[in-house]
Amino acid sequence: DREVKNFFRAKQAIIARTMMSTLISTLLGCIFLNVAETDFSIFINVQSTFGALLMALLANVFSTALPSLIAFPEERPVFLREYSTNHYSVTSYFASRLTMEFFVTAAQVTISTLITYFCVGFQGNYAIFWLNIYLLAMTSTALGVLVGSAVSNPGVAVEFLPLVFMPQILFAGFFVPPDLIPDWLAWIRYICPLTYAVRIALVNEFDGSCGDIDTDGQQQQPPAAEQSNFCDAVLNNAEADPDEVWWNWLVLTLLFLFLRLLALNLLRRKASQFY
Repeated sequence: DREVKNFFRAKQAIIARTMMSTLISTLLGCIFLNVAETDFSIFINVQSTFGALLMALLANVFSTALPSLIAFPEERPVFLREYSTNHYSVTSYFASRLTMEFFVTAAQVTISTLITYFCVGFQGNYAIFWLNIYLLAMTSTALGVLVGSAVSNPGVAVEFLPLVFMPQILFAGFFVPPDLIPDWLAWIRYICPLTYAVRIALVNEFDGSCGDIDTDGQQQQPPAAEQSNFCDAVLNNAEADPDEVWWNWLVLTLLFLFLRLLALNLLRRKASQFY
């Protein structure tokens, strides 16, 4: 009930958040207009579509994670006061916030995906496209809540934003294939939610979407059968195996649950130590 009241009280913040998401998605849609409807036998078209997918994912990561990152440090004094007087438990506080985040994030993701999907002209299944971005957004909010629960100042929380999200961008497979990353660093990609969301998005968009590579106007197949076209090359570079897409869904879901439970435990310990 308290979170519902806070939601209606923060109308300006919700409107600003919705407008920002709409503007960013519209900008992405205009920049990548109809890119996914181009000829995928040309490498730059495939790479540009990959870029559009990555930007669509990142737009929702930042627009949903940032509010969660700064929300708890701002509410910390009120929460600790009401917790000390037994108004509610840490679990009930977390559950109420999570319930509102489910609906707010769903609405925000729906607006964003409708704009980017149809402007860019993505060919993959829209339901999978939406669900993938929604799950990534919820996992990002969980990560934001974890960081926000660990600090007491909103300014400090924002300072952690690049540290938390920049590595995910670098390990996503767009700028450098994972095989070229040194082994002592490459393992980090396995704990990055964006890694699994990118793989799901690539399989949804590129699996079976390309013909053979076009060289000098003729369709030719290179020696490696697993890379018979540029779509397969992009999938292989990002380690996106269509046969293992279920595994990416599972890990992304488990990361969401793990980060939420970790933040819950951290908040419970901090509240107990404070009083």
